[in-house]
Amino acid sequence: MSILAPDSRAAFFDGAREVAIVAPSYMPFALVCGVAAVNAGLVLPAALALPGLVYGGSSQAVLTQFLQGASALWVAVLSGLVVNLRMVVYSAAMAPRLRHLSLPRRLLGAAFLVDNVFAFMEQRKIDKPTESNNQLLAYYAGMTCVLWPAWMVFCIIGSLAGSVIPPSWQLDFAIPLAFIATLATTVRSLPLLAAAVGGGVASVVLFALPLKLGLIAACLLGLLAGLVVERVLLATAVKGDDE
Repeated sequence: MSILAPDSRAAFFDGAREVAIVAPSYMPFALVCGVAAVNAGLVLPAALALPGLVYGGSSQAVLTQFLQGASALWVAVLSGLVVNLRMVVYSAAMAPRLRHLSLPRRLLGAAFLVDNVFAFMEQRKIDKPTESNNQLLAYYAGMTCVLWPAWMVFCIIGSLAGSVIPPSWQLDFAIPLAFIATLATTVRSLPLLAAAVGGGVASVVLFALPLKLGLIAACLLGLLAGLVVERVLLATAVKGDDE
């Protein structure tokens, strides 16, 4: 007997199917992270363990960049944590759906929260506003059961192949490609477009901030731009109804 109710089981397979379609676009990013771990001087067992301990492409990339630059380990770890501060925003958005769960289950859910999964979750809430919390969590579980193993496998392949892939291949292009794939599937309204453009412009302008703080500032400014546009649209709609 399945442990999921029929409606939750359908949501689970929806998540698995939808993320499987776009997962190949993230795999070059995983390969780059695996290669970067080896190039940063990590021994092979550490490079293989890294994606399991640090499930997040941007934080893995930042961590290995600082290690490759001969930075102290604490600086590299701190920089990876700073980059992942955007997860605080994601967690706040998901908190109402998770409050009914026990602490261990909430921690387990948080361990697999990444950018692309959060983007799919937000779009799911827009597409199916009446869906229950259990169905949405089943959808989340379906995505995770596909994306996390695939990420691990390709990171490991990258680590094993790191010593033989020539630098001339310029695989770094895969990092922005993965985020573009996420963006293309989720930006379907004017507030979301404003958030994407505002955050993108801010990330370029603030790129030189230390410890990758420009990324965090860009996330907040993009969020602010989206909220402002949403408020303007709501105010315009209310004014139109009054007239």
